[in-house]
Amino acid sequence: MQLLIPHHVTGFWLPHYTENPLSTGSLGAGLLLDYAIVRFTGSGVYYNGVSVEDGLGIKIHSPYPLGFGYAGSAVLNIAKHVRLHGLSLKAFQEAHVAEVTAGTGLGDVLAIYTGGCLVVRTKPGAPGIGHAINYNCPPLTVVTVHMKPMETSAMLQGLRKVLDTEGRRAIEAFADGDFYAFLRIARDFSLAVGFLSRELDGELSRLRGVVGYYVKKGVLVIVTEREYVQDVVTYVRRFGSAEICELRHRNVMLV
Repeated sequence: MQLLIPHHVTGFWLPHYTENPLSTGSLGAGLLLDYAIVRFTGSGVYYNGVSVEDGLGIKIHSPYPLGFGYAGSAVLNIAKHVRLHGLSLKAFQEAHVAEVTAGTGLGDVLAIYTGGCLVVRTKPGAPGIGHAINYNCPPLTVVTVHMKPMETSAMLQGLRKVLDTEGRRAIEAFADGDFYAFLRIARDFSLAVGFLSRELDGELSRLRGVVGYYVKKGVLVIVTEREYVQDVVTYVRRFGSAEICELRHRNVMLV
């Protein structure tokens, strides 16, 4: 039996900190991408063949690396706590608490728990406390590029003021779950907080077939029409390794 956990790349977010990690989280919206495949076997925790910690026997195979912005730490924490508690609310709440305590994430566990394609976080907090709404996506393809690793805790601290300002602006501009509005606001947010450079923005805006794009930490996310995918991949590979993913509904499941 395998556990499938979709990755999540948020497009914009507004941090919300409290004294309780269960109610700490973020408002925002993001896309659920391809699955990490989890097997419970042996000993130790491995991510793409690399040992990340001792203890429970967990082996995770993912198309995405750790440390770039694909919510890999959320995937790890969900896998560890599902190993202990099964597919229960408790497992996801403990995974969220682990993320908040370590400074590795605020809203990823809630988004992954909710499932869907475009997931909008409307109340901050852990699953069962926070709330999110999932929306369908158009029949488009996502090309992601691993540009540079970035530590989440340092990013959250270093950008705390601008994240609050720009996150609030993004949340106020995005109200109805419109997919194309999400892409536009995520791009504006990426520029405002410094994830996306003006130079790269100009290059991407000229690519044929590109519907929208944004950068979260070190991940470049490009949504494109299917017939132009290979052209986009060929162009962006100079920035880093690229992965292709179809937009569709995804959720955590045992298979």
